[in-house]
Amino acid sequence: MNTSLEAILPHHRTSADDTVTAINHQDIVVAFSALLSSQRVAVLHMLYPRTDARTHRSLDHLVSALHGHGLHQVATLVGQEAHYLVFQDPTEAWRALHEIRHDSLAIGVHLYYKGLSGDAAEASLDADAHRVH
Repeated sequence: MNTSLEAILPHHRTSADDTVTAINHQDIVVAFSALLSSQRVAVLHMLYPRTDARTHRSLDHLVSALHGHGLHQVATLVGQEAHYLVFQDPTEAWRALHEIRHDSLAIGVHLYYKGLSGDAAEASLDADAHRVH
């Protein structure tokens, strides 16, 4: 792969004199999803708060609900508190995103898809997940 920093992070500009710059995790995940946009790879960034026993009950409930909905691999990874779930199937990513949102108030999730995040990523994923083949 022959790629430049400008190609990977098009909104990230540096001058010729810069020897170091800063990026955040969102820059990295957006760039990753953009590089794989032709393959329709979705990334769910999971947020597991470290608060109290209610969080663990919520995690256990979410894992059980995911298993109940047939999302066994997702359930296993969530049970292990994986921080990033990478999906190669937009339909499965869409299902997992909505099950996680529906079944847990304590555990958050952010979607990255085709170099997008937030509402734009969700609209694009929804369109691809529900596209008639």
